[in-house]
Order: sequence, then C-alpha cells, then structure tokens
Amino acid sequence: MLTKPILVVMVWRGGDRFLRCLHSLESASKYFSKILISVTSTPDSPDVQAAREFAARHHSCEVICTGIELPTMAHQDFWITHLENAGVSPSEWIYWLAYDDQVWVPGLAALTNEDHELRLDPEGVYFGPWAMRHEQPDCLWAGSESDPMEVWTSFPENGPTTLPLLTWIHDQLNQPTYMQMSGSVIPFANYLELRDTEPHKTGPMRIEMATAAGRDTHFVHEFAHPVSVIYGRSNSDRASYGAAARTEDIHLLRYLAHYARSNPSQIPRLINLVTRQAGKKVAEKLRLRAPRGEEWRIRTVTNKGSGSAN
Repeated sequence: MLTKPILVVMVWRGGDRFLRCLHSLESASKYFSKILISVTSTPDSPDVQAAREFAARHHSCEVICTGIELPTMAHQDFWITHLENAGVSPSEWIYWLAYDDQVWVPGLAALTNEDHELRLDPEGVYFGPWAMRHEQPDCLWAGSESDPMEVWTSFPENGPTTLPLLTWIHDQLNQPTYMQMSGSVIPFANYLELRDTEPHKTGPMRIEMATAAGRDTHFVHEFAHPVSVIYGRSNSDRASYGAAARTEDIHLLRYLAHYARSNPSQIPRLINLVTRQAGKKVAEKLRLRAPRGEEWRIRTVTNKGSGSAN
C-alpha cells in the first residue's frame, strides 16, 4: 500500500536539541499527512513556544501539551488518545520520533514515489536502519551536515532485512542490538492495542518490540535507507539499553502471550522463544554462561549528504 504516515514528535526538555529537530522538519512536511508535536511540560515552556512558532509556518502541524511533565508511557498514552479522539483511523501509520532525534529527509526522498508516498506492507512494521551521530552530554554535535554517518541496524549484518515478528524479537532477546523507535513506521492500531491491553506497560524499555507485536503484524522490515538521525550520548538510556531493557522482559512476554492468542499459529514459536529465554536466564543465574552484551551493529556508512549507503 502507498501512504504518507503521521509524524509524531515527542518532546521533553528539548531545548537546543529540540530546535535541531525542528530544523530537520522544515523540508520534511511533504512526506507526512500530518505532523503532531506532543510536548510534556507546562503550557508556557520554551519548547511549546518553539513548536507553536514552527506550526505557524507549517499548516499540517499541530502542537499539543500535557500541561505537566509526564513519564514516557503516560506521555505516549496522551498523544495516542488525542489522535484517537481526532478520528485517526487505526489503519493509518505513525512515524515516531524521539526527544532529541531528526527526520532524515534524504532517506525519505530515496524511498518515496513522486507523490512523496511510502510503499508499506499492511502486515508489517518498519524499524531502521538509523543514521548515527555521536555527541557529548554537555554540548551539541558540531560537525558538518555533509559528513558521512554510520548506519546502525537491529537486523542480521548480512541480511535479510525482513523477518517474521517473533524471529526478530527472539534475535533481540538473544543478542540485543542497538534499537530505536525513532524513525519507526507502525500502524496506529498497534499503539492503540498496546495502550489498551492489560497489564499496562509502565516503562519505555522494550517499547520497540511491544509496539511491533500488534495482532495483525506478522513481519518486521528494515528500510533500504535510514529515515532518522540518532544522537548517541553517554548519559542517555540508549548507552546502556541492553541491561536496562531486561527489566521489562516480563511485561514483554505477557504481551507476546496476548499476541499469540490472536495468532494461534504462532503459539509453538512463542513457546520455543520462552523456553529458550528461560534456559538462558537459568544458565546466567547459575553462572554457567555470561549474559551477552549489547551489540552495536553497523550495517554501512551513508554517502555525504545523501540517503544512499555504500
């Protein structure tokens, strides 16, 4: 199917990093049916002011504000409910952008048709790859926009770039790689389902896998080009994702059981996944094996200033 997704930008104490994000959106609006900037702050914050100034120049942009600071999942529920109340169909697609990241327009240009539409698999979701820049916690990246960027992936280094959902999740639990929601393109139905399924998810770790596991999702795809730029910092969650994310494994497994009830043919694969993970945990607790660390897997490097890769 051909479509333009809704761009959702989540903002929390963004400051100069949010201004950098807005700069990346100046030429990106034609690739989205709508831009929603959701700020978790008081209504008079500098981030809200900057977002409203941007929206005044881009009529497809809407700014919403929680009024108070909320944790990530409560903020997620806030914008999901807003879109639901605005009549957004579950079949529409969401391009999700995290607090400090950027839309990568050259990648979108390389993937879309002359009407700026993406061709998407209705039974799939899309994660990565991600163009990566590294910066220090106390200052912004200051390199040249034309510099090549590493392209990171959560898929096998030598392919394939389409995997069955549970295979992709099993691979992540077995050998976690750097993974991002930023630049993901996922049906709105998956967000509604995650919000409404009990027990409710309370923490942001494993959000990528949980959001991917909508009842109608069967495959996870990787785009041929990055559509987002991620900024790595030593003080961010992504610097130690693997260890922190394991605290969310119980919720993830419960949610996968919900997925299997909607997809009975996947029950044997889920049982195999759970059995393997349980055996691994036991072996680690008995110190028969060391936990596998996160693998930061580089697929390639972008050409200067383009969406293509070497």
